[in-house]
Amino acid sequence: MDQEVNRKESSAAGGAPALDKGLDLLEVLASEPGGLTQKQLAARLGRSVGEIFRMLGVLERRGYIAREPRTGEYSLTLQLFRLATRYPPTRRLQQVALPVMETLATETGLGCHLGMLSGQHLLILAQADANMTMGWMVRLGAVFPFGMQYVSARILAAFQSGRKREDAIAILAAQSGMPPALITPRLDRIAATGHDISPSEVADGLVDLSCPILDDRGHAVAALTLPFLPRFGTKAEAADALPLLLDAARAISTRIGAVIED
Repeated sequence: MDQEVNRKESSAAGGAPALDKGLDLLEVLASEPGGLTQKQLAARLGRSVGEIFRMLGVLERRGYIAREPRTGEYSLTLQLFRLATRYPPTRRLQQVALPVMETLATETGLGCHLGMLSGQHLLILAQADANMTMGWMVRLGAVFPFGMQYVSARILAAFQSGRKREDAIAILAAQSGMPPALITPRLDRIAATGHDISPSEVADGLVDLSCPILDDRGHAVAALTLPFLPRFGTKAEAADALPLLLDAARAISTRIGAVIED
């Protein structure tokens, strides 16, 4: 429905129809964890199968989508992720963050990941695994809805101001089905604390720890997240890992130009 509204608005504004069509297809596929057939895509966009046939061929030929021969379902490849990581500020953030993240994973015995807002989605930009035989990890390049259930999304929205914060809250509200009046107080508490630590709203048994990576204006450009997985035979608590996470986030923020007061 949203894609149909956006398409009509673009046409009314004199947009480029072919470009609109291609972007609509990419956005629908980005919101779908599995894949969609040509018929399903057409239904989602309110178009005929014939209208999207040629565009699907172009996107497949250019490597942005792939078709599963057995089911006929289309899904996104990593091409968009590769494009995003070529953008100089993004690449710089990856280069700075990864060594710090690898140290954090070694010190805590836990995997960690770096997420950022990409359009109306949460993109996993970097990821580091602990040197353990078992653990919890989030795949590099994974894309999630920008919803309140994801601690990284809450951090990214909490550490914004003005119009950017309003826009982030609007996306959270749309993705989560929650009114902004319920979202804003929670984000305010996170911003006042400087981090988020709470039981995971995605997986039972996990505790989510996340801190912002700040730019020179004090706004979050990314969220550094450490999912805490309790292990039998140890007395470690999620709070024990928090100081290490805070130090790592501070180190990355400082290296990209943030000025953080003690």
